[in-house]
Amino acid sequence: MTAQELFSDLRYRPDGIPILSYDRMDELTEKLVKAIMPENFTEQVDATDLKRLFAALDGWHYGGRYLSQSGDLLGLAAFYDGEVLVYDENREKTSALSVKKHTILVDRGLYQKRLERVFRFTFAHETGHALLHEKFCSNLENMKKYADQEKDWIIKDTKDELSKTDGNRLQTERDWLEWQANAFASAVLMPKSLVMKVAEMVRDERMDSFWYLNELKETLCDVFKVSGTAAFYRMKRLGLAGEACVMKNQTIVESF
Repeated sequence: MTAQELFSDLRYRPDGIPILSYDRMDELTEKLVKAIMPENFTEQVDATDLKRLFAALDGWHYGGRYLSQSGDLLGLAAFYDGEVLVYDENREKTSALSVKKHTILVDRGLYQKRLERVFRFTFAHETGHALLHEKFCSNLENMKKYADQEKDWIIKDTKDELSKTDGNRLQTERDWLEWQANAFASAVLMPKSLVMKVAEMVRDERMDSFWYLNELKETLCDVFKVSGTAAFYRMKRLGLAGEACVMKNQTIVESF
């Protein structure tokens, strides 16, 4: 079964954006991870295998390129044939790259071991666009809103787009697309039932509450290969960290 088949019963707004609650996203992503990694729910909990995830995404292609000289552009999803400006590291200049329809590109600057967790979230985010936003992006008028040039009908994601976590402050269509792609990435990398299982394994009644929260955050980072920020927001979403909790210098503390 393909990922598209698992998500085939989505409902959509008139503009083609899926109607998805957090709970529905958790339900669908859990089914997806179970389909590609069934052993993850019966044996030792492990990080989502990105190769298996992408293999389930029927009809899409993947590539790695330096997308900008600054490194600010992390990924993109192309829904049409066209050209995109990328950074040619050999010639040290920006040049046009022909991109086929249904292609995901992730910046090669993220191929470093120390940036593995950023790469994983970026890759999952772009996969979320591919899986969730075909209907919206099949409308050229929608895509032209985000085009840098006439032939550049793609969704580009900078560090800002990958930080949209607040579902209560969505105003534009692009806000909705980015929030959904981030919610998908968070849920597919950290399936709800597996996060709760890890939380129970870490729990110790003798622990101070903030000590426990930080221990859980670090454990989620290690198990699921995600950043501390991604782990913290997933904990907040699943009710494992209270609304008064904030993160300062990668440590969960109480807001005052």
